[in-house]
Amino acid sequence: MKKIGKTAHLKRKLTAFLRRRRTFSTPSSSCLAFCALNALFLVTLLSSVGLANTTVNATVDRDDVGLGDTFALTVSVVSNENVDIQEPRVPDLDGFELMGATSSTAVAQKLVQTSQGMQFETQRRKEFYYQLSPRRAGTLSISSFEVVIDGKVFRTQPIVIKVGAQGTGQHSRPQPGRPSQFDDEDPFSAEDEIFNQLLRQRQRLLQQHMGQMGQMPGLPQANVGIPDAAFRSLPTNPNEAFFISLEIDKTEVFEGEQVTANWYIYTRGQMETLDRLKFPSLKGFWKEIIEEVPSIQFTEEIVNGVPWKKALLASHALFPIKPGTAVIDEYKIKSRVRILNQGMGGFYGRPYEYTKSSARVPIKVNPLPVEGRPPEFTGAVGQFEVHAKVDNQQVPVNQPFSLILRFEGAGNAKVIDLPAMNLPTGIEQYDSKSESKFFKNGRSYKEFEVLLIPRQEGDITIPAMTIGMFDPVAKKYYTKTTEAISLKVVNNPNAPVGSSQRLGDVKTPPTTPAKKELPQIITTWEPAAQAGVLYRPWLWAVIYGGALVALLARMQREFGWGRRRRTLKEQVQKRYKVVDAALKKDDYRKVGVEMTNIYYTVLGVVSGTGGAAVEIQNLLEQVPPSVRRDHGAEIASSFEIFQTMSFAPDEMLGSLKDPSTMKKNIERAKKVLSSVINAIETK
Repeated sequence: MKKIGKTAHLKRKLTAFLRRRRTFSTPSSSCLAFCALNALFLVTLLSSVGLANTTVNATVDRDDVGLGDTFALTVSVVSNENVDIQEPRVPDLDGFELMGATSSTAVAQKLVQTSQGMQFETQRRKEFYYQLSPRRAGTLSISSFEVVIDGKVFRTQPIVIKVGAQGTGQHSRPQPGRPSQFDDEDPFSAEDEIFNQLLRQRQRLLQQHMGQMGQMPGLPQANVGIPDAAFRSLPTNPNEAFFISLEIDKTEVFEGEQVTANWYIYTRGQMETLDRLKFPSLKGFWKEIIEEVPSIQFTEEIVNGVPWKKALLASHALFPIKPGTAVIDEYKIKSRVRILNQGMGGFYGRPYEYTKSSARVPIKVNPLPVEGRPPEFTGAVGQFEVHAKVDNQQVPVNQPFSLILRFEGAGNAKVIDLPAMNLPTGIEQYDSKSESKFFKNGRSYKEFEVLLIPRQEGDITIPAMTIGMFDPVAKKYYTKTTEAISLKVVNNPNAPVGSSQRLGDVKTPPTTPAKKELPQIITTWEPAAQAGVLYRPWLWAVIYGGALVALLARMQREFGWGRRRRTLKEQVQKRYKVVDAALKKDDYRKVGVEMTNIYYTVLGVVSGTGGAAVEIQNLLEQVPPSVRRDHGAEIASSFEIFQTMSFAPDEMLGSLKDPSTMKKNIERAKKVLSSVINAIETK
């Protein structure tokens, strides 16, 4: 009965939808029949699936209020599937007054590792907001809300509210949106029912109108990226499936000046997979990662009147290392996307794979000016402060102590060198080390620890240090000076006797001039014992013979003279030993690199290209058709896993780093590679 009732409910919505469609166009009978067939398919599908991963809960923004105050209660429904969510049944609000109610729907997408590779997982959230005000003081309780989801009843937990006699004057109002990773109703979900199409079109028009009027308070803020970008590539073709945009805050800088680059993906359809084929190499730049997003989150953005979904891929701080022209190269992505088919009533068409790249942008790098450069300049480009200190101003003689010199400010402090130190007599510089860090807000620090050894007792002053820096904003040099540091060097009872002296008491012992004497004249020749050995011919024959034997042995080992050449199977087995050793150490990066190299070795031999400089897809196209037909899909899928383990960010790897998962993937790869090798060597 429940299934029949739900089917009738869906049919009623379908009928209403078709009636509304007549106000837009007059569809043919074949189109209506197609819509009806799809609707019946959805009815059957929705009736057969369960409520997997669906949760319902209720929360309040505060549980301690006063008379006259208001607070917000939110009922949230989260599901990984597109389910039918009825409006909650509000319980008896004894002691409370319902001031208003609203609702919102949100969708979030993130990349997860599945058996088919990296895939998008969609999570849907629907929230109902209620504004309540207490009528009396005391400890009051709000009973459970009931929510019917696909015919099944869910109940929230009761909530206890403490109401004081005196109001605080605070008021809450239901928020029409959720400023989190969830955005407005996702217009790109392939599983949405037919009768939701018009609703999504109305939402697009509303969002476009809001984009023209400005963002309203309480709604999710779109990621606007760099506010005053010097370069921003935007989609120009409204029919593109997706587009990679690059935003740069500067296109002309000084050597060592920061350039902020953000890469975004814009899409109009539903992205089912996303593969990062090529990360920008960024040659000519010192790169600091501000953000590399393992799971992308979409926000809505209107570009030239067309609604797009926009998500951040990566954000880098780039510092050009030499004058001239430095190029920010492409960020390449391949994705399988479904596009909305406007000619078929808003249905999504079949998925297609597209490969897109971001623009290549040259950056003009000006050299640091020579005029006005102070001699104390050591590479600091930015706005920095510098400080020097010691841990203790009283140190024992001949015992090392640390002088800390710290640079901190806006810019890349990692490239700053240790300035020359003008140390006083009695202080010896022994060693130095440094540590540095770059922060996401563009600030950084570099700290030098210099080990100094006092060689004489007494009062010593380490003079102030002046360091030259360059300000790229003001386009001129400036200097910063540390404070002088006074030290008292005391006697060290553990030092060897006579190892220290007092300042001012240093006395130079008198020196006795050496007598000038003529060397003795040699009148007879006597051969040395060492020379007699060298005159023996048999000794030289032994030396040269041994060297020749060693050289021949080395050549035999290097060139393999006299040895049987290893077969491809033996070469691969030798490489497997390296992989197994890395697996025992949980070194997932090495496992990924070695397995990737094994794939290139095998496919390079099979295709006859060598494989070193050829992409994996090109190698698969050049192998024999039988190998490509029987093993091509498995090779591509397995290779993608190990390539991801080789260079993808740690946050993106997920379970790929687990030893059990690595072992399973290695065994899977060995099986397919063994099949390929056997197929070739048996021919």
